[in-house]
Amino acid sequence: MTGGFIALYTLAQIGAFVAFIPMLNLLLPLKAEAVDLSGKAVLLSQVMVIGAVVAGFANLAAGVISDGTRGPWGRRRPWIAGGAVAVAAAHGLVYLADGLWSLIAAVVAFQIALNLMFGPLNAVLADRVPDQQKGTVSALQGLALPTAGLFSAVVLAIALGGLAERFLITALAVPLLVLPFALLVPDHSEAGLPATRPRLSLGVLTDRDFRLAFTSRLLVQVSITLNVLYLLFYLQDVATLPNASAATAETAFGWLMTAGTLGGLIFGFIGGILSDRTRRRRVLVMSGGVLMAMGAGLMVAQPVWPGPLLAQIVFGIGLGLYSTVDIALVAEVLPDRSSAGRDLGVMNLAITVPQIAAPLIGLGVLLAFGGELRWVFAISAVFAFVGAIAVMGIRRVR
Repeated sequence: MTGGFIALYTLAQIGAFVAFIPMLNLLLPLKAEAVDLSGKAVLLSQVMVIGAVVAGFANLAAGVISDGTRGPWGRRRPWIAGGAVAVAAAHGLVYLADGLWSLIAAVVAFQIALNLMFGPLNAVLADRVPDQQKGTVSALQGLALPTAGLFSAVVLAIALGGLAERFLITALAVPLLVLPFALLVPDHSEAGLPATRPRLSLGVLTDRDFRLAFTSRLLVQVSITLNVLYLLFYLQDVATLPNASAATAETAFGWLMTAGTLGGLIFGFIGGILSDRTRRRRVLVMSGGVLMAMGAGLMVAQPVWPGPLLAQIVFGIGLGLYSTVDIALVAEVLPDRSSAGRDLGVMNLAITVPQIAAPLIGLGVLLAFGGELRWVFAISAVFAFVGAIAVMGIRRVR
């Protein structure tokens, strides 16, 4: 792959993550708080569950449709470009929502638009990048998640103060980052593949290695989602912050996200490159999950500053390492290139199902333990650790 392709693809991946990471960890919690201050946690859980159901179906359908798309723009480009524009519009709908049902409708529209773009974009790695470059490209692609976290922390949480400004800047950033790849890079990924009719199927889960990779990602994503959803509320209600009279939970949130993101950027990049050179991806993925478990555990044990800061640094390092190398591992585990979009749509269920399960798990834990948020992070640590161990059973990838 050429440097130009890799650069534009990396920017597009960053744009895709900017589309949803700030929405999940800052914009949507703040919107839930604006709609219902006293019931913000329950409202956020309800909206996230419904949105995640829609996301799972939308991503799978987008992958199947793009697998079967033929034309001068190729298989993936039309859906990536159209989805990027639709995501920007959907941010406006979420901002304008003023009640439970309007917020649910806006989040549904957002998830459809996001996955129309995201599913085909993810399939590009499996379509067009050789195995010997997958770790390097995934190292750069893996920068997308922590960079989106940095955008959320520095630009939205620290630099900007108004909700309208935060939504507007995010909505503009997505097409600016994604459209150059969609419009400028030719797509000939259908070359040599038979023309097939798109077909929805979960049959790829019968493949043992794919199933183990799916299980690992599913469990770790539950841990990630719990951390993302409840971190702001943890800082508001549990943590003891420095100079409490001057520091706000939102400011602390921004600094925690910044510290964790920088750790994830460094270790994720190193992990991706190292996984190409050693061709040993499983142990790096496992190490990332274990570090995430340790970070979540520190949130339970040390709520007094600087405990939360150290916890999020460790969690962020683990997240960067896990997510980066796991991208390359999954791309190698796929059994059939002609159905890469569909099969990655199935794999994406390991991300969207936790968006349903994690709020329900979080809600159940809060109800069972009298609203004590530290128990949510204890459960998060367990999921991360079990998910880390699961990946070691894969045979097709070292």
